[in-house]
Amino acid sequence: MNPVSEFASDLQLRLAADGHAGDVQPRDAWRTARKRFKRRWLQPAELARPRFFCQNSGGCGSTYIVQLLIDNGVERCFHEKAPDFNQLGVTHYEQPQPATRLTSLLRYTRWDVFFEANNRLFSVGRQLACAFPGARFIHLHRDGREAVASTMSKPNVQEYLEANLRFQGNLAGDHAARPLERCCHYWDNMNGRILDDLQSLESQCGSHLSLRFDDLVCGRTQNLEKFIGKSFSVRQRDAVNQGRVRKGGLYPAFDQWPDADQELFWQICGETMRRLGYA
Repeated sequence: MNPVSEFASDLQLRLAADGHAGDVQPRDAWRTARKRFKRRWLQPAELARPRFFCQNSGGCGSTYIVQLLIDNGVERCFHEKAPDFNQLGVTHYEQPQPATRLTSLLRYTRWDVFFEANNRLFSVGRQLACAFPGARFIHLHRDGREAVASTMSKPNVQEYLEANLRFQGNLAGDHAARPLERCCHYWDNMNGRILDDLQSLESQCGSHLSLRFDDLVCGRTQNLEKFIGKSFSVRQRDAVNQGRVRKGGLYPAFDQWPDADQELFWQICGETMRRLGYA
């Protein structure tokens, strides 16, 4: 991307964060520049306040956790806040982008966040920590066997993989591989990247909170409440974001997979499963 195109793209992202996406006017660049200067140099306390970023690989309760916080009166909570960084998150994974660019964009677009759950931010943990000195991180995750089966239960998984940006590069492995293999690589690469980044940030941001999907939906939220400094009166809610499933019903549970598929899963996902405590 040439410098002019990059400037225009970044300006659109900042305008989307302000709710002004659309045709760019000359005054927009000046307005966003003033806001960037003010936030960076004139509001140090606001820059350093706690912000919590819930990183995840999707399909593991990110919508649920945000709605649960809102049910408990927690303000400034977002699920995939605009702009959601889908393109930039994948691009940065495939080909690292300049840290100064990402840090500046994240600082501008996540300024009003107290809590955000967004799987598009999976590759930018280090840049979030640079953007916000008070950033803390939650890794929300689901047993890889259940996560892969959930993706494989979609109505037409092949079309889903072809249409989803995050499956169009190297994040989900070889494009010619079977959907099951690609879903395994996706889960492993997403969660492995999150783990690597968050462990590297422990000296700067402190330990992150590792939160299992099963604990979240079963109401075991005490560690979450302590981590973000909020007490919940509501610890469970109705399920959200339940999608349609394929004509044949839900994909079989892991113990019903063919032996070759079970072995494939462990070959791809075994190390990350162990790191997350599932094996």
